[in-house]
Amino acid sequence: MEYTADSDIDLTTATDAARFVALLRRVRDQSGLPYRLIARRADANGDVLPASTLATMLGRSTLPRRDLVVALLKACDVPSARQARWLDTWRRLAADRHLPRDPQPPDAASPRSPTTVPAPRSRPGDTTETIGARSTDGGQTDPPAIPAHPVPFQLPPPSPTLVGRDDELSRVQAALAPDHAVLALVGPGGIGKSALALHGAHRAATRFPDGCLYVDLHGASAGIAPADPADVLARFLHALGVRSAPPSIEEASALFRSATAGRSLLVVLDNAASAAQVRLLLPSGARCATVVTSRWKLTDLDASARIALRPLPVHAARALLEHLCGADRVAATPTAVEAIIELCGGLPLALRIIGARAATRPDGSGLTTLASRITDHRRHLDELQVGDLSVRTSIRLGYRTFGEADDEGRRQAARLFRLASLPDWTETTAAGCAVLLAAPVDQVEWALEQLVDAHLVEPAGDERYRFHDSVRIFAREQATAADPADDRAEALRRLATAFFAAAATAAELLFQHDALPYDALRHPDGNLLLGQANVERAWRWLECERTNLLMIAGQQLDAGDSLHQVHSLGLVVAKYLDYAGHFGEQERFGQLAVAAAERLGDRPGTAKALNVLAIAMLRHNRLANGITMLERALATQRDLGDQAGTATCLNNLGNAYRDSGDLETALRCLRETLSIRQSLGDRYKVGSTLDNIGIVLRRLGDIAGALRHHEAGLAITRELGDQHRESLMLTNLAETEHLAGNHVEALSHARAALMLCHELGNVRGCGLALRLMEKAYAARRGSGSSTRRPSVTG
Repeated sequence: MEYTADSDIDLTTATDAARFVALLRRVRDQSGLPYRLIARRADANGDVLPASTLATMLGRSTLPRRDLVVALLKACDVPSARQARWLDTWRRLAADRHLPRDPQPPDAASPRSPTTVPAPRSRPGDTTETIGARSTDGGQTDPPAIPAHPVPFQLPPPSPTLVGRDDELSRVQAALAPDHAVLALVGPGGIGKSALALHGAHRAATRFPDGCLYVDLHGASAGIAPADPADVLARFLHALGVRSAPPSIEEASALFRSATAGRSLLVVLDNAASAAQVRLLLPSGARCATVVTSRWKLTDLDASARIALRPLPVHAARALLEHLCGADRVAATPTAVEAIIELCGGLPLALRIIGARAATRPDGSGLTTLASRITDHRRHLDELQVGDLSVRTSIRLGYRTFGEADDEGRRQAARLFRLASLPDWTETTAAGCAVLLAAPVDQVEWALEQLVDAHLVEPAGDERYRFHDSVRIFAREQATAADPADDRAEALRRLATAFFAAAATAAELLFQHDALPYDALRHPDGNLLLGQANVERAWRWLECERTNLLMIAGQQLDAGDSLHQVHSLGLVVAKYLDYAGHFGEQERFGQLAVAAAERLGDRPGTAKALNVLAIAMLRHNRLANGITMLERALATQRDLGDQAGTATCLNNLGNAYRDSGDLETALRCLRETLSIRQSLGDRYKVGSTLDNIGIVLRRLGDIAGALRHHEAGLAITRELGDQHRESLMLTNLAETEHLAGNHVEALSHARAALMLCHELGNVRGCGLALRLMEKAYAARRGSGSSTRRPSVTG
């Protein structure tokens, strides 16, 4: 059977006018058509049904005019045969309106009936119907008239479109199905809470034959104080037939609970300021349901279900832009659309503003122009406003509850909000914010939770937090206005010092035998970030914070601050980045170190930084660039007479020439390196040089010589206890054993390397070892060995 907007509507259930109107609302909801489109369709059909008239008609409990019913059914494409049944039902109800009825409901005398709320006589214009017949002289011939239950329908029309919320809409429907449901819809300003609530409420309205109540509680409305629950109760009671509310809010709330006890009502409490504001407004009827929306989490509200709205995914954001400004425009400017979606962070409010503004440009260039403008942080929030829609205003409404608070703790949260936006970090922790504010960690944890509750800061998992891009820009505006420039600079300097110190401590735990400038970065605040660390913890911390370190170092360099620290940091983290395979960040740290040293006029520092940057070039297979940098650094080190620095450059040049295929030059550089390091008594570096020579000898075909050098280097490294270097040497040794045809030995060494890397958290090292194990196993199998394939754990 073909589906129509009223296919599953049973008209026999239309026992009164209120139920008839409820079924009409269901037709409108199932059609999926907004009021304005229905009005346009009716006009095209030759009918008169303005959107305002339609909203009023569906919001009342009285029987609509016949012509309006016909116009609605036709506009919603209800077939003629079904229209005829609707009109038969309408005629029956219209006739019943003029017949006398029983003076009170059949169950009124039942001792188990719910408490009824007395209501005064109807007045002209009331939506209630007076039950009882009158005499011809105007006197009352029946027992005293009792008003019928009004059936209010206060829901505002839903927004014309709801994109990318199908899953959430289904969850709303499911959450409203149980008796006495209380659903909390929470999320940041502009995320679409109210739109989802109204769409869900309209779809669910037919489940609640006694009507729908709605109120905007103005918990975050520009220039409007939050609604007083007493005023809201008075309005609700009036809608339910009570002419005046008791003077006490407790009595009014009790009367509201009594009025709703026997009814099936849907109540929408939009834009709530707090759980306290909401509690007095909850209906008590078992067949009632409540939807609460708020930009606060309302964790102290006893809700039966909670839905936290997240930003729109990319495909939904694109679909919203297509709806607002046309699919052709979106398809014509894919780069601009991609930038807009990223910069708006999936926030429906921001996307609606962009779409609305782009749609007004006749030349179709709106998306490209707006993308370029919102990329500029100075203009970002200025561009995200149109009419009375403004992202800045939406964020400010949440922030003002902190910035204008009398409570010292909330003012501390406001300061945290401002200062935590200043560093160019991607995520933060309570410890990082404590360093930034020079405040105790427990106070900062409380403040962060307050900001999370207000959706001004987002939890990022593992006790980490982040800002939405637009919120960060707003917070920086507030910091510029409220916090002196010296205070802001000092906070950033304090944070950088702590981060760099933690990085130095972590790197020293990993590479304690390297002569790196750990001492130049030490500071007690580093312990606040790193805590009590071992080798495994040190690796994890660097893995987690490497991007923050890079961003903060770049920010300090741009400000011309902490130059010595930035340079030292680049040298300290280089080896970890190389071992972990983060070659892009290795290159960026090298660039920062070179820039800082050059700005300081530090020749030795520049040579060391060039060495770091050159290694990143080699990892990217940009061998010519790397060799040029190393030759330049080597010349400086020879000129300065720095033997250790000269050996470092020669070692890396040997590796570079090896990878370029010039094995003789590579061997010459490495043997000179070995001679210098032996003369300096640097056994640790002697071990690594021996291993590098082994790789070159392997490529020259001298497998026996290669094995001797690998084993000699491995013995020194094991003696000194460097497990990271040991795992790499085991991999190199296994590779040479594999080429020599010693597959049993190759598997053994690769397995040992894998176990070490797994213990240390070295993912790249695990990958190298696993690939080598696979090669060695395949070679053994190809040679006819019956050895079982090794199992790999971890």
